[in-house]
Amino acid sequence: MALISEGLALISTQDLSAVPPVVLGGDIKQIHGAIDRLQAQSARRVEQFDRERGYAATPDGSTVSWLRNNCHLSGGTADSHVRLARQLPELEETQKALDAGQIGIEHAHEIARATADLGAQAETELLAVAGGKDPAELRNAAREIRHRVDADGMAATAMAQHRKRRLRLYDLPDGMVGVEGALPPEGGAALRITLDSIIGVPPKGDDRTDQQRKADALTQLCRRQLDSGTLPSKGGRKPHLTVVMLAETGAARLEGYGPICSETAKRLMCDSSASVLTVDRKGVALDLGRAQRLASPPQRRASEVRYPTCVGPGCNWEFRFCELHHLDEWSAGGSTKVDRMVPLCTVTHHPLVHEGRWKVVEKADGTFDLVPPWQQPQPG
Repeated sequence: MALISEGLALISTQDLSAVPPVVLGGDIKQIHGAIDRLQAQSARRVEQFDRERGYAATPDGSTVSWLRNNCHLSGGTADSHVRLARQLPELEETQKALDAGQIGIEHAHEIARATADLGAQAETELLAVAGGKDPAELRNAAREIRHRVDADGMAATAMAQHRKRRLRLYDLPDGMVGVEGALPPEGGAALRITLDSIIGVPPKGDDRTDQQRKADALTQLCRRQLDSGTLPSKGGRKPHLTVVMLAETGAARLEGYGPICSETAKRLMCDSSASVLTVDRKGVALDLGRAQRLASPPQRRASEVRYPTCVGPGCNWEFRFCELHHLDEWSAGGSTKVDRMVPLCTVTHHPLVHEGRWKVVEKADGTFDLVPPWQQPQPG
């Protein structure tokens, strides 16, 4: 152990700025190999520690609890380490491959999980796969073996998964809407394929996280369905978003949700499937909205010819990822004319203009700039 500490202290003093990238790559590979081999040695020690109840002399009631409190592990990770340690003595070939650096610790975890169900006879086949696959691919190989050797059991599992399907929408304290659920394989695959198709190839400069891309794609999928008009009617009414504006105060709410930011309401009025209903303080409808709020298909085609991408400075989001923004605010009487609408991407610039209160300003050369609120003239 002292030699390991000395080695770590030595490499931690190395000046990496002078090391070529190709050498750094080799170092990273060797370090990860060493980590896996150290994990294998840790597993050997955990197995004996657990077998001899080494935790008995401590306040901890199990090896899992001891690992959590002494090795900075989560409960799930500690439990996984103990399970692997208990199985490795029965998986001699896996332990040899791990010691030799032929597989990683994650491969060993997957093999241990699979053989716990399938028996040790699956070890050889899984080791052959592990040599050239990553842990996720190894997990799929284990599933294939399960389907082959226990077709009835996997059919029962599929039925159980079908019964456990769920999707829950709920309001979060900060005003957002939470989504939680679990889908059977075919449902999950259908959703993933659909969202990936909508996301497409992100343009250069797209700084969204993968989760943000999926959230945007799911929202776009719903909006497309609402716009299509093909959803079943409910109570004799086609489903759609409805923004309700209070005439006296300008306050807004989204039907089926509740109060929303007035700027969000204005953004929805620009170019979306939302209907607009103006009411007085008693809730009596005053105005169902001007008929020509949304750009017609010919107007959208004409706008796309003029502006193939978002007009935000430096933005290269294609027109299909944009919403048409009314330069003359529609809620304040602006009209829906091609020469007074510009595309703003739904990812950044349309929310920035409304919720962020930035202003679209046309420059002399016909391009546009976005002016932040702190640089805009203040009234009065």
